[in-house]
Amino acid sequence: MTGTGISLLDGGPAPETGVAHLGAALVRAAGEQGGGRGVTYIRPDGTEAHQSYAGLLGDASTILAGLRDRGATPGEKILLQAADDTDLVAAFWACVLGGYLPLPVSADPVNGPGLLERVWNGYGRPRVLTGTGQEITAAVIAHPDWDAAYLGDVAALRAGREPDLDWHEPAPTDPVVLLLTSGSTGVPKAVTLTHRNVLTRSAATARVNKLDADTRTFNWMPLDHIGGLIMFHARDVFLGCAQVHAKIQWVLEDPLRWLDAVSVHRADTTWAPNFAFVLVNDRADRFEGRDWDLSPLRYIMNGGEAVRSGVVRRFLDLLAPYGLPPTAMFPGWGMSETTAGVADCQFTEAAAGDDRYVPVGRPQPGTRIRVVDEHGELVPWGTTGRLQVIGSTITTGYYDNPVQNRQSFTEDGWFKTGDLAYVENGILTVTGRTDDVIQVGDVAYHGHEIEAAVEELDFIEPSYTVASLVTAEPGGPEELAVFFSPRTGTLGEAEAEQIRGRVRERLGVEVAHLLPVDRSEIPKTGIGKLRRAQLRKSFEDRLAAVPAGNAA
Repeated sequence: MTGTGISLLDGGPAPETGVAHLGAALVRAAGEQGGGRGVTYIRPDGTEAHQSYAGLLGDASTILAGLRDRGATPGEKILLQAADDTDLVAAFWACVLGGYLPLPVSADPVNGPGLLERVWNGYGRPRVLTGTGQEITAAVIAHPDWDAAYLGDVAALRAGREPDLDWHEPAPTDPVVLLLTSGSTGVPKAVTLTHRNVLTRSAATARVNKLDADTRTFNWMPLDHIGGLIMFHARDVFLGCAQVHAKIQWVLEDPLRWLDAVSVHRADTTWAPNFAFVLVNDRADRFEGRDWDLSPLRYIMNGGEAVRSGVVRRFLDLLAPYGLPPTAMFPGWGMSETTAGVADCQFTEAAAGDDRYVPVGRPQPGTRIRVVDEHGELVPWGTTGRLQVIGSTITTGYYDNPVQNRQSFTEDGWFKTGDLAYVENGILTVTGRTDDVIQVGDVAYHGHEIEAAVEELDFIEPSYTVASLVTAEPGGPEELAVFFSPRTGTLGEAEAEQIRGRVRERLGVEVAHLLPVDRSEIPKTGIGKLRRAQLRKSFEDRLAAVPAGNAA
């Protein structure tokens, strides 16, 4: 730590990684077999498939042979869309081993088809590799550039080929993957990550959190997302440890499957955004008769959205009878642009303070963090400001987007995260996104604070509440709206007054608009984070479509 009393934190020098590039990490893992290490996939029907690291290396090398047969050249970007995780992971590593630049695209059945079309057109119609039997929209197939762009599906590239072991040797600073940012309905920005970014971040978190080849991990976030693909899968290949991946929808259908899988696989490391812990807490009445053994769990990373201390306390208390250590929860902070989480710390009652915000610790090796005011000047401890980061884990920029890069980096090279934060006693606390601030009178709140208060009411479906300012009529003032999903599907006057009363009591603000909606109307990202801006836009667009005098 440097700069006592000012908001500048230094994680120290980046650690040595022991390998020159990411492909070398897979080769190393393949040569160090034992103890069931490798990748286990839990399919949507709950059955499992295991692949050793040697098997993954061979599979990826076979797909690499197919890519070279189809004329792929080192350095070119290749869109990857595969609903099957074994296809997606193997294709990702084939690109890494061949020196291609993979750009994973979600295969979510609702948003995936349209997303592939937007990304393909938005990024110059590059080559595309899909999962086995993947459906592609007619509009894409009909485009005159499609036949030249389509490399085929993974099964076709595997068929009849021997592994190509002539692997590409990249420089540490070469790009290794492009990852799409979430929250956009247009063409999402693509974050460029280098071999050095991924390796130093993996080595840093391994050192700080004492992860090694004997670690056993469980992840259920999508493998086209930074958390699933890099924070867990690539890190675990770097470690050469046992890793298990499940589909997000499989867990969301029954959130207690998360704990079932952790117990069965003796996982000691897992992660999820805060909403997932809410879902588990909400099913406490179904714990009876479970034979979970959660005693091996020592590192549960809680990141990706605001951490709520009350949720964490209840989760730890509810699962203590099943052996969950009280020291297992680690609130953390990171984003795609920082190569996933680069700060976390153990949750403690003392650190949680007044419950409004939860500390996320100090930066890991290779990362520096500062909090500045609107003029870019460091603020003193305890003062909320704009969070900026720099270091070996930070993206080199958004792919082919010089305008956004100029806006996102300071003249001295710091990345502007878009988060608000403060430092106290050398510890970072992130309060929320700048675009999540709700200004009511002279007081500023974050949407997640209002949402947390509403979701304490037992007739509200958890994780489907959005607080936002809205404009109810063109040119009118901004007013506080709360979108929520009643468990019964209906809302009485008594319940409505309870919501208004809870927000008034906790935060001292009035709710102008209470808007009950179906769960399906609450837009979320691929990992379940709320898309607040998208919901506000939909609401205001609907109002704008109503002729004057007809609005309800």
